Amino acid sequence: MLISVVWVVFGAANLIRAGMAVYIAPALDGYVLSLPLPLLGSVYGLWGVIFIAAAVVAWRRQTTTGAFGLAVAYQVVLWTLNLVSARSGYARSLWPRDIFLTLVFLTFIALLAGCKRPQRR
Repeated sequence: MLISVVWVVFGAANLIRAGMAVYIAPALDGYVLSLPLPLLGSVYGLWGVIFIAAAVVAWRRQTTTGAFGLAVAYQVVLWTLNLVSARSGYARSLWPRDIFLTLVFLTFIALLAGCKRPQRR
């Protein structure tokens, strides 16, 4: 099931992000950051575990139930971090690109999960 592969990839990517937060934290000691790296590492680590667990559940049950909801929840968390931490004009100038990528991601997951548009009567 392809959604399981996607969740494993996103789980691994988030676990790598969590590890990188721990790895680079000493190099940024003394700098003022928008959000503390331990917080970001914890958030990404938690999402990594959630995605790996979702991959296992989707694989064992052979279902895509909840896949789109998980993708939306993930994007809500990422956008919350983005809105809270974006201090620079440059970071905010990337929001149109980020919105586009969010829509592409959600569309991709919706297609994989087999979500159908509501039928008009």
